[in-house]
Amino acid sequence: METVQEILNSVFDIVLNFSKIFSFNKEAERMRTMELYILMFIGLKGPTKMTDLAKVYSMTKSNITLIIDEMERKNLVHRKRSSSDRRIIHIHLSRKGKAVFNSFVESFKKAMDKFIQEVPQEDLQVISLGFEKIVSAMKQIAWDETS
Repeated sequence: METVQEILNSVFDIVLNFSKIFSFNKEAERMRTMELYILMFIGLKGPTKMTDLAKVYSMTKSNITLIIDEMERKNLVHRKRSSSDRRIIHIHLSRKGKAVFNSFVESFKKAMDKFIQEVPQEDLQVISLGFEKIVSAMKQIAWDETS
């Protein structure tokens, strides 16, 4: 049990400090947590449908719609109909949303560059492999829970 708590504590510290990187952008500071998660998801994974966002975040489509409406009002995202199927609407980052995302990426890159300079190469390989295993395990656990 102690190991589980230590891992949870480490993950929490990573997330807590990760969120401090956003403090470099005033717009990101004003965002709600789910807005930030959605902005990051679209920035990293590309335009997506509301139903996919609802599934990813285990929320109802109506709740996702409320969040997207607010993000659209803030000019962070916009809706765009699919050219191949007009019934499908994809959520895209707006120019402002891309700027917020890119600002975070730049801040994250600076933090990672500093980290990479300070950590020996062999440790970086172990850390990278560890993260890959954690992500893989978490995906499997999430898949098992939803199946």
